[in-house]
Amino acid sequence: MTTLIAWAAVDQRRVSSIYIASDSRISWGSSHLWDQGRKTFAATETPHIFGYWGDVLFPSIALPTVLDQLAASAISPTSSGFSAIGGAIQSLWTDYPKPEKRDFGIVMATRRGRGMEAVFELGIMTFEASTETWDIREADMPESSSQLHLAGSGSTEVRKAWHLWEDSSQGGTSRAIYSAFAEALAEGKDPRSGGGPQLVALQQTGPGRRFGTVYQGKRYLAGAQIQESAARATAVNWFNELFERVDGGDGRRLVNAQRHAPRRSKRA
Repeated sequence: MTTLIAWAAVDQRRVSSIYIASDSRISWGSSHLWDQGRKTFAATETPHIFGYWGDVLFPSIALPTVLDQLAASAISPTSSGFSAIGGAIQSLWTDYPKPEKRDFGIVMATRRGRGMEAVFELGIMTFEASTETWDIREADMPESSSQLHLAGSGSTEVRKAWHLWEDSSQGGTSRAIYSAFAEALAEGKDPRSGGGPQLVALQQTGPGRRFGTVYQGKRYLAGAQIQESAARATAVNWFNELFERVDGGDGRRLVNAQRHAPRRSKRA
């Protein structure tokens, strides 16, 4: 399974970015685990990001194809809502072997316009194998930083951690949401979630963005653990468990980056 969370960061009552984070564990039953599985995707030429939960095989194969179609304009990025992307995913599914069809879900975010005129949208697409039915809906955008979707086998643990963070001095912020996710993942109470966090985002300008994460002293990019020397050479931004911007090489908070406090109760 997976632990996946999507949220909106709001600045002056306007959504300024959307993030998708997930764990990196892929499991086969209860005995075989792999902690470097890619579950989030960022388009390099268009304003789109994706993540999935549930069955791994189909979405992990289909989403890179969708990204290529977006880059080649085979899918119109100006289509209303997520109908064109949803149609492309369902088209790939038509001749998928029936015995291999299992429940899964995909979150997908896009942006219309840019800068102060940017309008963000997030779609949630699910397939239920028992009834062979699809569902797609759009999430309402909030007026303050908030979760948009939480799914997967570890969602209960993330929700518990999020309530603790919401009750802290960091509550109501984008960093509290990511910190709650990282805290729940580190506690390891869900055996089907593990590995390092992976993180993608849409901001007010530019295409989708992939970020590196520093987690428990290790460096991860797209779910894969990489060495300090490789992290130092990357051209991506890096974040730690408190959602502070850090140096990918030594893992220390950047000199000009905002400091984020650990969780403390408001009543403390």
